[in-house]
Amino acid sequence: MKVCNNCGIEIDGLDGDNFCDNCEDKDEDDLDEITKDERDEREEVYRDLGLVKVRGALGGSYWE
Repeated sequence: MKVCNNCGIEIDGLDGDNFCDNCEDKDEDDLDEITKDERDEREEVYRDLGLVKVRGALGGSYWE
């Protein structure tokens, strides 16, 4: 499962895609909409499910 580097939602991207379509379309100023607390809550759920966040060979991150 590959996730967006900015907001943490699951994406179906190719190698090298590190952001979801919503984050790619936004300006850098608009990317602050997903707060650190929201991202941390989502990551906590993934950890509770037994998943581990890892870095891909091309720099993206995903959960396995």
